Amino acid sequence: MTTSRRFQSVAQLRELLLGLEHDLGIADLSRNELDVLYAVKLLGETEESIVRSDAIRRHTLCNAIATPTFHRALRSLVEKGFVEHAPQTKARAYKLGKRAGQIAH
Repeated sequence: MTTSRRFQSVAQLRELLLGLEHDLGIADLSRNELDVLYAVKLLGETEESIVRSDAIRRHTLCNAIATPTFHRALRSLVEKGFVEHAPQTKARAYKLGKRAGQIAH
């Protein structure tokens, strides 16, 4: 496959992804918020899975995000209901929130 064709394929995938994010009602999230949300989803096997913030931070989607920006994005997702602090755990443990659960079904 030529570089031009691969570039075309990536562009089409990006366009498809934007359409899906719009359909799911998450298109208004910032790119950093989306990357953090996707990392939480990918790291958690189920909707109830607990994921530690250091694992989210190390995920491929998040490891290039500056630390203060990462924490702002995570806090914003908590405030918006996409991510929750995991119950009966110490700080820095999270799970998908009710709002994320609504898009998963």
